[in-house]
Amino acid sequence: MIYIIGHKKPDLDSAVAAVSLKYLFDKADCWQRKASQPVLPEPANHETKFIFKKFKTSLPQVLTLKKIKTEDKFVLVDHNEKSQRHQGIKNEQITDIFDHHKINLNLNKPIFITTKPWGSTNTIIYWLMKTNDIKPSKNIACLMLAAILSDTVGLKSSTTTEKDRQIAKELAKTGQIKNIDKLIFQIFKAKSNISDLSDKEIITKDYKVYNFAKQKVFINQLETVEQEKVIDKSEQLIKLLKKLKKEKNLDYLFCLVTDILKINSKVIIPSEKSEKILKQAFPQAKKIKKGVYNIGPRSSRKKEIAPPIENSLNK
Repeated sequence: MIYIIGHKKPDLDSAVAAVSLKYLFDKADCWQRKASQPVLPEPANHETKFIFKKFKTSLPQVLTLKKIKTEDKFVLVDHNEKSQRHQGIKNEQITDIFDHHKINLNLNKPIFITTKPWGSTNTIIYWLMKTNDIKPSKNIACLMLAAILSDTVGLKSSTTTEKDRQIAKELAKTGQIKNIDKLIFQIFKAKSNISDLSDKEIITKDYKVYNFAKQKVFINQLETVEQEKVIDKSEQLIKLLKKLKKEKNLDYLFCLVTDILKINSKVIIPSEKSEKILKQAFPQAKKIKKGVYNIGPRSSRKKEIAPPIENSLNK
């Protein structure tokens, strides 16, 4: 079996990419991947469930460790680093990667890799569809549009490119979405729903563990319109972050709380060690209270948060 799979803690772009790439594979003979199956590494989040339901599409199933066989192959979407990969996937099982993040991998053989510095993996997949003269169905177009809008924070994130804006317009036309702003609001509302999240779920809502300067760096991001509600409970969240540090043997932890309407991020940090790196990475950061800093109008973990932290650790 050939599985198409996104990163751990799958977001909307990751989940949709598995489905949209499957559509491309089925329509284009040149890829020789018609037998592929889109799957999730873990259960979908609230936003993803909402969007798939809205556009009447079944969510991919979660691929459990028990289901993976030695002969299975994997197409990775929206990630490439080992730390973000399903734990059951071995290097030799990877055949393709489609991603918009920086590359950090070392494989023992050549594979097919398609990467572009665009705001969404689905932007890349749509570009490949056009290259192969393939037009997505109405529902697939709507899913892809929602994924692009989500990953680029309504086309306002610093990661947004003209290619994202152009393709968003084309997908809106194909999907017969007349009011993109209305869809953006619905995405934001679904994304920012934290009412049913436990404190532990808040600090692990959308995290990635990076290997920076041979250090394990945990960066979680919670996108919400209720930033202050989360900051108000920072003391108990810090306790949980300290516990998580021991459980996962982490060196540095940063929990971003991003207001997706105001385009502002505050960071909850559990130790003086992480605080020191944060101050080096963001000299203009303002301390709000113990363990909480306002780092200003930053919303992109990939472009505006992780790189300064990595640079500080390398120094």
